[in-house]
Amino acid sequence: MSIDTARLPARSSVRATASWLLGMNVYLAAWFWGMAIVVVTAAIVVITVVGEVNMSIMAFARQGAVWFPFSVLIAITAAYLPVHVAAGLTRRSLALGSLVAALGTALAYSAAYCGLLLVERAVFGALDWQWRIFDDVPLASTDMATMLVSTVLLLVVADVSGLLVGISYQRLGGWWGTLALPLTAGPVVLAFAIFEVDAGPFSTSEWFGGARPLLVASLATLLIAGAMAFAFDRLTRGASVPNRTA
Repeated sequence: MSIDTARLPARSSVRATASWLLGMNVYLAAWFWGMAIVVVTAAIVVITVVGEVNMSIMAFARQGAVWFPFSVLIAITAAYLPVHVAAGLTRRSLALGSLVAALGTALAYSAAYCGLLLVERAVFGALDWQWRIFDDVPLASTDMATMLVSTVLLLVVADVSGLLVGISYQRLGGWWGTLALPLTAGPVVLAFAIFEVDAGPFSTSEWFGGARPLLVASLATLLIAGAMAFAFDRLTRGASVPNRTA
């Protein structure tokens, strides 16, 4: 075995880790979006009874699509490390597999969100209802290509942030993990502000007011996600598993 080969985690272990984590997140995503469909349908029915439907209801599910997998990934990261190491797998494979799973989770939630928006828009059109987005959706755009790109990037930041928050508590403990939240969870708020056209005093959209605001905002968000991914990788590779004696 060469030195280079010994330093790299086996592809099969990374793939197995990513597959397990992604499978769990996709399973939870199916429940999340199933519940979202039920809630949105019920809300539309109630609104049609008491008033008039004139905006997208599904658009409001974006907040849940950001924070639900964020919280799930915190819990998984905190609980899975001892199991992963006990199975004889490396921390490197855990770091790489977790990041792959976070990316896959962001893509799955974004595809479901934009797909359901398209379905909702088609239903509104068939019923001759006005369809517009009232929530602070990224770049306030009803163009689905822009919506998909900005949502994917926002969710990538949120999901990697969830990993980083989880490993920070694992490595630093409760007090320091909480004090580190502005650095570990704060980037999600920053990503929201980058993509918002009007987010009040926290909006940074005026920084990206050039000819290609989506491109510049996307690059800024990718830099944020890359920095958090690097921090997660470093913290995970140095993580220790506490010994438990009977």
